[in-house]
Amino acid sequence: CSCYTVGLAVATPFKRIEDDVLAVAINLVLLLMFLGASWTTLFDAIEESCEGKAEAILGWGSSDVIVISMSILVGFALALFLIGAVLAARRVAKIKTIRLKKTKQAPELTLAKGLTWHLFNSHIWSTGQDAAAVIKKVLMLLLPGIQVFLDVDDLEDIGALESYIARSQVILFFLSKGYLRSKNCLREIRSSLELKKPIILVQEADPEKGGGSLKELREECPEGLQSAIFDANWPQIVWMRIEEFQIVSLKMISEALLLQTPAYASLKTLPLKVPGELERQRFGFVKPVILWASPANPGARDLANELATTFPGLRVSRAAVTPKGPPPLLRSMSSLRAASARQLGRPSAGPPEATHMLLYLCEATWLDERLEEQVKAARDAGLPIVMAHEKDPDLGGCAFARFFETTPQELVAGGLYRNLAISCFSGRHRKVSLALLAKALGATRRKRKDG
Repeated sequence: CSCYTVGLAVATPFKRIEDDVLAVAINLVLLLMFLGASWTTLFDAIEESCEGKAEAILGWGSSDVIVISMSILVGFALALFLIGAVLAARRVAKIKTIRLKKTKQAPELTLAKGLTWHLFNSHIWSTGQDAAAVIKKVLMLLLPGIQVFLDVDDLEDIGALESYIARSQVILFFLSKGYLRSKNCLREIRSSLELKKPIILVQEADPEKGGGSLKELREECPEGLQSAIFDANWPQIVWMRIEEFQIVSLKMISEALLLQTPAYASLKTLPLKVPGELERQRFGFVKPVILWASPANPGARDLANELATTFPGLRVSRAAVTPKGPPPLLRSMSSLRAASARQLGRPSAGPPEATHMLLYLCEATWLDERLEEQVKAARDAGLPIVMAHEKDPDLGGCAFARFFETTPQELVAGGLYRNLAISCFSGRHRKVSLALLAKALGATRRKRKDG
């Protein structure tokens, strides 16, 4: 019994740590009860045969003392293990691993019979090797026990690519420039399609790292494969290199992967979460924030309104703007002096028009000459400028390098872009973009009732 208890403690055979602790505690209690019953029986036998010499031999005054002692030990053991289970559960809850939203437990990782890897990471070295390595490394942290095929770790024979594909449960195509023209990558693609393997499409987002639009990637693809890859409703996920966005991409990859495992194959969706992820945090403003977005900056007012709708305590300034110059706040330093006076506890003439300016960067930014003067005036007045860089090509997103060409050079030379712009994504990554913008405006985290 004692050996079995030790074995349980070492092997931890259950999915939940609470179950492992409970199993060890129960077996320890059974062991103590067995010892108590054995000593009681032995005490009574010696007492009967040796006429009162049991105390001298065993050190116990009576069998009742044995029972009471064992009861105290059992109670102490149960209390100790209960405290241990609570502490262990709290510690595990803080570890950043993927959990099921419904149960808050780690998902079950299963493989179909005869398979070796949960995921095969198909990529081209020139533009996808670093991202592929990160995907494997972080997935192994988020999903302990996952088996991911990566060429630098697992490839033994380049001639056996098709065999590796056959032994993998899900195939990830990392779409970057050159991938769909690579001879070996096309071998992996064709083998995946022939074997009817589930596919996950992951698209590089950064043009400087080999990223391209789906249209550009499709044009690289052999015509005979285009429909099977791009029109087959495979999960399509944009790969991000900023940590907060990357977690969202990895959760999407994990969900698509898990839905193809035997444990969850019957489900259509599998909501996941990661403890502490930005997407699930709630933000608000302790002090009122008034955000001004220039009508000369296309898209800025819409984004400002979206932020105000999402986060309590943020308002959008409705200050009028004329072609002759910036809004009233920026025409002089008077409002800034008034704000400083209020902070020092002195009376002021009236509330300022805004506390921050939002600069929305997209293809159409800087087409209106008024924006240059407004930004200059905001900087001269010391008004904080928070920049949002649109990433969605359908909304005018473009590479950041473009702004060094289109922005008035006086602003560039003056250090406008010294501070980083917040990436503004659509889809599943939108919540993270908004949260980062809110934090840049001074928002603080609020506790969630559901954890």
